[in-house]
Amino acid sequence: MPATKTALILGVTGQDGAHMAHLLLQRGWVVYGGFRRGVTGKTWRLDEMSITDKIRLINIDIGEPYQLIEAFRNICPTHIYHFAGESFVADSFEHPKVTIDVNAIGTLNVLEAMRAAASDARLFFASSSEVFGRNKTDGPLDEGSECRPSNPYGISKLTAQHLVRLFRDTYGLFTSIGVMFNHEGPLRARSFVTRKITYNLTRLRKNRGAPMELGQFSAARDWGSAEDYVEAMHAVMRLETPGDYVFATGRVTSIREFLGVAASAAGFLPVFENNGAEEICYDRASGLRLAQVSPRYFRPFDTPPLTGSAARLREHTGWSGSRSIERIAEGMIEADLHRWEKGIHNV
Repeated sequence: MPATKTALILGVTGQDGAHMAHLLLQRGWVVYGGFRRGVTGKTWRLDEMSITDKIRLINIDIGEPYQLIEAFRNICPTHIYHFAGESFVADSFEHPKVTIDVNAIGTLNVLEAMRAAASDARLFFASSSEVFGRNKTDGPLDEGSECRPSNPYGISKLTAQHLVRLFRDTYGLFTSIGVMFNHEGPLRARSFVTRKITYNLTRLRKNRGAPMELGQFSAARDWGSAEDYVEAMHAVMRLETPGDYVFATGRVTSIREFLGVAASAAGFLPVFENNGAEEICYDRASGLRLAQVSPRYFRPFDTPPLTGSAARLREHTGWSGSRSIERIAEGMIEADLHRWEKGIHNV
């Protein structure tokens, strides 16, 4: 393997890709970032971290196998982080074929390119806890838990996991899998509920307006810190052998709890009233309604609240775990307030 550590991050403009690029640049790596051109403002995360001009950005579509092979041959990466693909569960019901094509076949293309042009490299594939789906196990899920995905996104990620293991076992490639439970932070897209909450709380703090609409406040997830999870991903890539690892906190947090913590961080005194589809959240001091339930945000087949066990990850890497949900919410509110003060409302 070449002495210079060169990373290729597929999906560099996303939350995890941007955090990984920042981490590796701080540690002296040469970083190439693959992304699909054509979307205005796509590099906003990299711009916000002041690293856009430090990354060697290249146009890569994981749906184009020959383009991947050519890129791998030209770059000679020692480490490949595969974050590219469709990532929004709700959209997968609207576009199941696109989701399967991009996440499963796209990953197969990445693996084939690695086998053909970068067989000495190491690869980290970011999967999702959605692969567990309707698993009825009591307690935290781990690497040996049954997978029963309940949406096209989860199915696409589980298919990709099988392919990653196949190339590890059959061709001897260093391919590790991270089964990622939800991980949040200031770089989250507004299409995800935690960022939707912090963005709208900032809007209401600065500009009032209509309350945000959410799905059931009782919906819950195992939410961790994106920045802390990226540190753990990098630790997995430093291990002597590849493997599968669950990234999780082992604790479930409801939307109600996150909303309350984030509202407090934004300077409100949150109060919750009513139940189910009638539940609302308002500010005790001003009476301003902050959030209300809307049935249009109910998922057709929502995954039940699951928790994960990162015991194997901690044992193998020494990872200390994720920061608290309070710190995550505070950091997201702080970032959104800073953006609002700078007149940035479109990210």
